[in-house]
Amino acid sequence: MARSKDGPEKPTTFWCDADGNPGKQAVTAVWEQWTNQRELENSTKKQYRSIRNTTLEPFFKARSITSLKVADIEQWLLWMEQDRKLSARTRRQRFSFFSGMMDWAVANQIIGHNPCKKIRLAGSRAKENRERKSGARRLTTREVLAMLNAAPPRYRAMLWLMAGCGLRIGEAMAVSRNQIDFQAEVLRVDFQIAEDGESESGKNSALQRRHVKARDDEEPGRVVPLPPNVAFEVRRHIKNHGVWGPERLLFPNVTRTGYLYASYFYRQIWLPALTKGEVPYCKPHSMRHYYGSRLLYAGVPENDVADWMGHSSTNVLREHYHYIFEGAEQRGRAAIATMLTPGADDPAEREELT
Repeated sequence: MARSKDGPEKPTTFWCDADGNPGKQAVTAVWEQWTNQRELENSTKKQYRSIRNTTLEPFFKARSITSLKVADIEQWLLWMEQDRKLSARTRRQRFSFFSGMMDWAVANQIIGHNPCKKIRLAGSRAKENRERKSGARRLTTREVLAMLNAAPPRYRAMLWLMAGCGLRIGEAMAVSRNQIDFQAEVLRVDFQIAEDGESESGKNSALQRRHVKARDDEEPGRVVPLPPNVAFEVRRHIKNHGVWGPERLLFPNVTRTGYLYASYFYRQIWLPALTKGEVPYCKPHSMRHYYGSRLLYAGVPENDVADWMGHSSTNVLREHYHYIFEGAEQRGRAAIATMLTPGADDPAEREELT
């Protein structure tokens, strides 16, 4: 049974074969039903459609979903690795989606069991994530400053906000004058630009400015400190380039006729800044990692860093920045040893003791 937006349940409709058997449907047909029964954003629907076209139809073809065995799923995983040359992370993600679809088919009595449950992917996802993130190159302060100086003047303040306030690309593109409080020295991060609008062709989604995904219904965004040097660059940007539209955006597209596309930012702003700044290649998200790592190195409490970055918990920090925490015990021993030394008290404490 499926639940409508208004609350009451309604029966789920399935395509069946000539004998009325839903289990004889092709794998791709069930995939389509699974996708359509869920309330998905347009960008997610595009992702699922791409998975169907690139890794489901070419392999399973017209195979019925009831005919799938454990060996078939294992062969599919091997095919994605050897024929499609997909990374372990991508294979794991697609397997997870596929298994979710099979669970849905079981729940709706299309099949009797999910063969994916008997398959163990090699390696640990947590270990894989740690290795991938450890291997990612980390920006140094020298490199960040070189990129800031090399960025096009019209979008330089945008990079300052990414490095100095930990904004994601979509959040930085959506910053408006209304979100900035120079007197209180804070920035409210509650909007993002998303390529998730409906378009007639369905191929390229239209841009829209929408609220960031909230951790709590009562808190649609987050408030982050606005450092003085970042505030200076933002003030200079507003003075030199103004704001755009009724939303008073700081960074519209270059023709000032609409929102900024992430693809334009990557090709025309990010890559030229890397080249001109003589910084080895890294992704724009590296600015956000730079922000988080520098706060943690400076001793800012984990809870504060998680709040400012919009993470759901400090566990996310430990996953992304585990290399910072790995030496915590050694640093703790050194700190305690330093404190338990004659003369280590601060001047105020010495005066109280005397």
